[in-house]
Formats: sequence, C-alpha cells, structure tokens
Amino acid sequence: MSSKSNPILDFANQYKFPEYTDQEGINKVVAFGDESHKCPIYVKKVPPCTAGCPAGEDIRGFHNLLTGVEKSENKWDAAWYRIVETNPFPAIMGRICPHPCETTCNRQHREESIAINAVEHAIGQHGIDAGLKLPPPGPETGKRVAVIGAGPAGLSVSYHLRRKGHSVTIFDSNKKPGGMMLYGVMAYRVDRKVMDAEVGKILDLGIETKMGVRVGVDISLEKLEKDYDAVFIGVGAQVGKSLPIKGASKSQQTTNAIDFLRNYEIYGDDFKIGKKVIVIGDGNVAMDVARLARRMGSESTIISAVPREEMNCYPDEFDDAIEEGAKIEYLVGTREVLKDKNGKVNGVKCSKMTKKEKGEDGWDSKIPFFRYKIDDDTFEIKSDMIVASIGQTTDMSGLEIAVDDKSSLLKLDKYLRVVGKENVFGGGDALKIDLITTAVGHGRKAANSIDSFLKGKDMPEALYEEVIKVKEQDINYFFHSNQAKRNHHVPKKIVGNHDEILESLSKEQAIEESKRCMSCGLCFDCKQCSAFCPQEAITRYKDNPIGEVMYTHYTKCVGCHLCSLVCPTGYIKMGMGEGL
Repeated sequence: MSSKSNPILDFANQYKFPEYTDQEGINKVVAFGDESHKCPIYVKKVPPCTAGCPAGEDIRGFHNLLTGVEKSENKWDAAWYRIVETNPFPAIMGRICPHPCETTCNRQHREESIAINAVEHAIGQHGIDAGLKLPPPGPETGKRVAVIGAGPAGLSVSYHLRRKGHSVTIFDSNKKPGGMMLYGVMAYRVDRKVMDAEVGKILDLGIETKMGVRVGVDISLEKLEKDYDAVFIGVGAQVGKSLPIKGASKSQQTTNAIDFLRNYEIYGDDFKIGKKVIVIGDGNVAMDVARLARRMGSESTIISAVPREEMNCYPDEFDDAIEEGAKIEYLVGTREVLKDKNGKVNGVKCSKMTKKEKGEDGWDSKIPFFRYKIDDDTFEIKSDMIVASIGQTTDMSGLEIAVDDKSSLLKLDKYLRVVGKENVFGGGDALKIDLITTAVGHGRKAANSIDSFLKGKDMPEALYEEVIKVKEQDINYFFHSNQAKRNHHVPKKIVGNHDEILESLSKEQAIEESKRCMSCGLCFDCKQCSAFCPQEAITRYKDNPIGEVMYTHYTKCVGCHLCSLVCPTGYIKMGMGEGL
C-alpha cells in the first residue's frame, strides 16, 4: 500500500449510507435515513488454519502470543504451552507435518500463506532448549486405561488422559515407544534427541509402558477389558504391502518400505542392503527409502508407473530425493523379480506404461496407476535389492472383534468408540491411514470421549464453530510481505550423513513471520473501527481480554455498517445490539 493511496480511507470517505427502505427481516438492511436497526456485534470465529489442522492447534493463538497481541510473561514459553494444549509434539510436527493448515490460510489470498509449520518448528525447539515440561496430571481419578500402541495416536491419547487424572499403561510390541514416528521417520528428518525429548516428556507424566508386549499374543484384548476401565487401540499401519508379481517374496533382497525403514532404525549400519536398490512406488515413503539407501552408500532407482505430474509424493520430497542422487524411471511397470541361478535377485523385468484410451476400464480412475496399462514389450533393470513402496496396512490379529470386515480397519462410531463395545476406543492409522498429525488429533478426541465415559457423562458432541471466510475480511489492510523460508540444505556428503537437513527459523524470523498472521476472526486491536466510526460510538478497553478490546455504545450507533466493512479480521458483524 503506497503512502499516496489508502484503500480503506478512500472507501470510508466515499461511503454512502443506505437509502430508506421498508423491507423487513433481520437479514436485510432496514435503514431510516442514516440509521439502521442493525449495530455491530462481536463474533469470535474459528480461523481456517485451526479448522484445517488435524490436531486442532490454536494457531492464531500462538502467533498472537509471539507478537505480543496477547500478553504473557514469557511469550515463547506461553506459545509452547498453547500448542501442547492440543499437540504434545510441536518439535516433531514442526519438522515433518506437511502442514495442511497452510493450504487453508486466508493470507494466501493476499500473497503467500503464513509459514505456520516453520513457526511451530521454532516454538517446539524452544520447548526442548528451555527444558519446558508438559502440564502436570490432574487430580487422580482412580480410573485405569490400557493403550495398545505407543505411536502418535497412543502417545497422544495417553498424554491427554493423564492430564485428566487417569492412570495409563501403554502396551507395544516394539522395544521403544514412538511407533511410525520413530520407525518410519528417519533421523535426517527428526534428530533422535528431539524424538526422545518429546516422547520422554509424555512418559514423565507417570505413564507406565510395557514394551515388547504384543496384544493378541502375549495378552488378550479380553484380558485388558477385564483389568482396565477402558481400552484404546492405536496399533497403526505398520505392515508394508508386498509386490504382487512373479518372483517377489518376503526376504532381505525383496522387502517392503516399512520393513526397510524399521530395520535401519533397529540395526543401524549393521542392516546390510544391496549395492543397487530399486524402489517401486511413487509416494513420500518411496522417496524416503531411496534417500536412506543413498545414505547407506547404495545406488537407488525409483520406478514409477505414472509420469512425474501424477506421482503421489510432495514436490519437495521428490526434489530432495533427486538432489541427493536418486535416479527415477517414469511410466515403467514391473512384471517379475529376476534371479540368477543361485536364487539371488539381480533385477526386475519391466514394461513401459501407456495412457488408457477413453472408454477403457479405469481410464478415468481417481487413482493415477489405474489410468495406465502395461505394454507387451519387456526390458530389464539390474538390481540386487527390490523394495516395494506400494502402501501399508494394519495387523489386527487378536483384535478382530474391533475390526470392520470390509476395510480391515477399526470399526468406530463418531466418538471413536468401537461399535458394540462400551469401553473400547481407537484411532490413528488403525482407523484411517493418514498423517501423523491426524493420529495425534484422534488421540485427543478419543481421550475426551474416554474421559466422559469414565466419569459417566454424555459423550462430547462436536460444537458448531463458524470458520471465518476471506470474503468477510479486508485483506487490503495488510501490507504485502513474503513468507519466511527455512534453510534446507542437501549435504555435500550424502553417504553416512544422517544429520537433519531442515533448519529452524531464528526466533527473530519466527516473530516476524507471526506478524503476517491476519488474526482471522478475532480482534487484534488495529483500531480501524474506532478510527472510522463517524459517531465516535466505539471505545477501546485495553484491559479487556484478547479479542474483546472494542466496545460499542449503542445509544450513539446509527447502524451505518462502516466499522464492519473496515474490520480487517471479519470480527465485526451487523446484528441486533444489546440494549436495542
């Protein structure tokens, strides 16, 4: 916005009051000269970022804390505590969450969205560096909950239940807690000190863990139901799918992506892989396998059955894999795993894929793979290890009573309770194979339901909350500013280098980025309404709570609507004011 032109001031100066009309109804402007029956009312709305966050973080809140709009003794501590009200993994999520919140951010209609994930990264790192501890447990209730699975869903539900005063015992078949956050996310994404710190903070609340225990084998679900007041199932989807082609078998030479990543986490450099690794698949996990293979000193080739524009990975994941030396073959279908006379893998037999013609079965499928068909001509790609990265599924053996026969996933109602079971709940990838952040959100929601059940209360109903739309805001109020970018570096030496590749914003950068937040749906004390009110009917009360600093004297208000039109956040609506 130039100094010569102010669109808001120009609008205000040119504004014309509505003409008299005899229309009726609260949804219509009823003006009497320059007066109206509608006056400003203040309606706090949900910002689209929070609505788009699977964990339900108060994103607007932690931005306002960092910028000082919401006052606190220590803004960085306060911002961290604001996040962990819903998500106990800000440092982890700040590194790996694909930030769906940013795709809903209203700021993108001005220029670029707020770098929400980058700010969360900085706040999460502060929590670790400052040694902040999670809020303590509430008063003990005497209720006991068994949690099956120590992944993001299981740890999240344990955290929230413990805060509510319930005793929690986690059962997990792995040696260490973390689930797919640990066994599926490599150290170059999340340093293991960061992982240990945030998982450790949860366990430090007094949560018991029984690792190396497989429910359904070592102990039955029925036994847990009997011994505990409630049970949560969060086993995740930790089984990789195998290749459905000739010659493929589960072995060290023909494995799947989940086992590949898990084995490295368990055995480290003692996990031996082939010198030429072929990764079959086109998703983010396939990129991870290829990148890990490069760090282990092997060549890696990604085979995709579709063209680049239809691959299922995020653009930055693909770019990182290529920059780190992975090769890629597009529009290639695999037919057979080839082996030498001694039975050792030495490559794959492949054919080119071509786009199906209109009318052919699957030509318009939503799944890119089904829109292509394999040619008859074949060729070979040499390799001594094949890794299938074509999806993952659950292992529900011993938990069949909670499973939907059609999907092999948990059969839950809207409260995340197993259908037909009063005291068994679930969530995470066992319900829906999705983001880690989604699993964290499931854990919080399930904890609320379990808490209500244990206390004999009605199940919590989702409250209707209005999400603020950008058309309700005046985004021209905000100056153009570019999004802050984190330093992302490709190591000069790939082999043996497992250091994190994504740097956190500095605290100064994070604060500046937070200032770009438009505080959608909540007052941030810009004073536009009071400045442009022709009747001087709006007063600022500095000691009022955040978002409630403005007050309208309705005896002075003439209903001109100007305040609502210049409000950049959409916090002001025109309605029936108090005292009218």
